[in-house]
Amino acid sequence: MLSPLHGIASRHDLPLPFSFVLAGGAAALLISFVVLLSAWRRPRFTSSGGLELPRLTAVVDRPAVRWTARVLVLALYAWVGLALAGGEDRLTNPVFGFVYVWMWVGLIPVSLALGPLWRATNPLRTVHGGLCRLARVDPEDGLLNQPSGLGVWPAAAGAFGFAWLELVQPDRTTLGVLRLWALAWLVVLIVGAVIFGSGWIGAADVFEAYATAVSHLSPVQWVDSRLRLVNPLAALTNWRAPPGAVGLVAALLGSTAFDSLQNTSWWIQTVQRSTLGPLPWSTAGLAAMTAVVLGTFSLSARWMGRYSDRPAAAYPRVMAPSLVPIVIGYAIAHYATLLLVEGQRTAVGLSDPLGRGWNVFGTAGMAVHTGIFAFPALIAVVQLAAIVGGHLFGIVTAHELAVRTLPPGRALAAQWPMLGVMIGYTIAGLVLLFSP
Repeated sequence: MLSPLHGIASRHDLPLPFSFVLAGGAAALLISFVVLLSAWRRPRFTSSGGLELPRLTAVVDRPAVRWTARVLVLALYAWVGLALAGGEDRLTNPVFGFVYVWMWVGLIPVSLALGPLWRATNPLRTVHGGLCRLARVDPEDGLLNQPSGLGVWPAAAGAFGFAWLELVQPDRTTLGVLRLWALAWLVVLIVGAVIFGSGWIGAADVFEAYATAVSHLSPVQWVDSRLRLVNPLAALTNWRAPPGAVGLVAALLGSTAFDSLQNTSWWIQTVQRSTLGPLPWSTAGLAAMTAVVLGTFSLSARWMGRYSDRPAAAYPRVMAPSLVPIVIGYAIAHYATLLLVEGQRTAVGLSDPLGRGWNVFGTAGMAVHTGIFAFPALIAVVQLAAIVGGHLFGIVTAHELAVRTLPPGRALAAQWPMLGVMIGYTIAGLVLLFSP
């Protein structure tokens, strides 16, 4: 298994006693919420607006640029596929770092910096588009109509499945297991796209759904078919989350929380004393953490329906964007060091995917820099800032969405349960992250 590398900072590396950190994090959210209630009573981000980037739009809109990007990404995946199909069954095979680090963690900074890049260069869309060209059919057309209301529920299930692979599946860093999962991913998405059209990829590809959700917090957005530099919060609050978005972010947040939980001494001792073994325990733990996030968030969002003409069942989807900054903050806190260190190792290994001594890209002789480990206090502060900062952005997003959808003067009573849930997430996240 790839080392998560997020346990190198401890409570002793924090700038304050841990009890002060917990109290300070909760107080920061509460004070921010009170300030928002008094100073932010009307919607502020009714449109994305922003600064138009005509030259960049002209470049990106060129077919040659788009196809070059798609072909390069497809070529990269084909190269990694070579390592998957014929590489050595050892942890040094770059396919493991590519899947668990570059694809899963790396898509966050890429999507934040470049917006919806993944959807534009998704190799599955390129493959499906090529097949449709050969068959002379429209990629958007399928044999059947996609079920209405499907949204990204299949991707939510895929997020839970990928988390199970990464955190629970025995021998997850062996080629046999990864080949089976990769084949299933390819078959489900390509065959589904043939049946339902290219919209199936957006609904079922967990990587595209994840990247798309994160990209709505990017300062670079497509607005009216043009690239603009926008306020990220305006872009996020103007995102109309699809059905299933709550399930997707709940699976992402719940799996990260479970990753911390299973590294605590309490969990390790509990599993070791049990006669069931780690597999059922880990499966149940992952499911439970996901269900806790989904249940608490959905209930607090449905509470808002008591103060609005909208059905209560509509509010979890309306408020889903407020969880995106929290997901990003948790991911940074848990996996930033993993990306920095194992990401380098993957780049080194890609020069020799078959383990034959090649140096195709000139990276085989590169050293992996691990100097970041010499600064555990800095790592602890970044982790703390990521979790608390993610929740602060989440509260701002939730408040904007609340004042936009609730009658004037009713936002206060409607948002208290949501605030309580977010404070609970903050405390739980810090406790799990810095638990011995």
